[in-house]
Amino acid sequence: MKNPIFRLATEYGLLQEALNNSGTDWSVFTNTQKQLGPDFVEKLRSLSTFLHMQADLQIQNNTQLKSIWDVCEVGINELIKNWTDDSPTVRSQKLGWLNLVMKNESAVFAVQSLHDVSLQQISEREYFEGGDRYSPGFFPKLISSLKEDIPREKLLLEKPVKQIQWNGNFESYDGSTHPIRVVCEDGDSFLADHVIVTVSLGYLKGEAETMFHPTLPAEKLNAIKSLGFGTVNKVFLEYEVPFWENSQDWIGLLWENETPFSGLKPNIAEWWQRIYSFYMLNQARFGHMLLTWSSGREAEFMETLSEEEIASNITSLLRQFMGRPVPRPKHVFMSKWFSNPYIRGSYSHVSINSTGDMFDTLAEPLPQEKGDGHLSEKLQVLFAGEATQRRYHSTTHGALLSGWREADRLINHYSIFEGQQLQTKQVACGSHH
Repeated sequence: MKNPIFRLATEYGLLQEALNNSGTDWSVFTNTQKQLGPDFVEKLRSLSTFLHMQADLQIQNNTQLKSIWDVCEVGINELIKNWTDDSPTVRSQKLGWLNLVMKNESAVFAVQSLHDVSLQQISEREYFEGGDRYSPGFFPKLISSLKEDIPREKLLLEKPVKQIQWNGNFESYDGSTHPIRVVCEDGDSFLADHVIVTVSLGYLKGEAETMFHPTLPAEKLNAIKSLGFGTVNKVFLEYEVPFWENSQDWIGLLWENETPFSGLKPNIAEWWQRIYSFYMLNQARFGHMLLTWSSGREAEFMETLSEEEIASNITSLLRQFMGRPVPRPKHVFMSKWFSNPYIRGSYSHVSINSTGDMFDTLAEPLPQEKGDGHLSEKLQVLFAGEATQRRYHSTTHGALLSGWREADRLINHYSIFEGQQLQTKQVACGSHH
């Protein structure tokens, strides 16, 4: 099965030729202005590989571990046992590298620390083959293409919803009745037979108790509360001229005074220490552009800063590590998922307080099935979004698949309902004769 986003991109002719970066070199600098040699960098990269192997081994053999950090801690301690001949400097660099790896993994899961992520996360996620591809303006183009199939008069934008009143008996102006009333923040309301709720888990965490009337079932509220939802942001830095070599593909920042055992506790005052690397984007397509990430509380705090503050501090950071003049970027572009009032973060994960089953609980439609066969009362409120897609949560394709799932659910509902109505008419007709 191909990624459904890829399939849509193909269908709408939005694919661009994949361009790989010309650079192949990983450059690692320390906070003491050392550039580590290429052979040592390869050894550090092999540490990452060995750590993942150790983690897989621990997952198979140890059922007492709870978080991904628990697994990493065991693996790191196994690595350290073999460092008996290392000098203190080499040892601190290896520990600093492993902490860099922890920062990267935390960004992948959009969390403050791997202490927050349940070991179940590993088994719950599934992946499509193939790597990530950056395509300028892709998602706006895709959304525009999808909108072409929707009549303009059927698409109502900029109408934030305040409350969804369900399981009711609301009368329309034409005398028909509907079980749902959607109340907007501006006071307008709409009656419906079905509503598909696609707001983020982050929004539900803050608003679920008042957004629905009657309130959601206890198990659904518990899933909303317990599942993890964190923040990761991308930061793009655009330069007039590059300060890096054409052969460079990635710059890593290794703090010799950091170890993975510090746990990546929030440090808002020095938020730049959360930044651990820079990727060089393809020059032919993007110009002189670097990409970096930040996650956790530091990423949330960065959203409050001006472009000038971010540019100034990241420039100082690069100069500190590289030990030479580095120009200021001419522009800084940053995603701001946390401060968006209708999203409040990036995507979901299995927290140490939750289970994979909770994704399914969140996806369950309302009212819940009673087994009495009254299909007309079912499927009033349906739920979609990445946090309702158990195997592909935290992804765009997971969000898309969840929407298709709910559309299919309604199609099947009406197929069965119309079939029952036809059967009832046939029985009634037979009894009359």
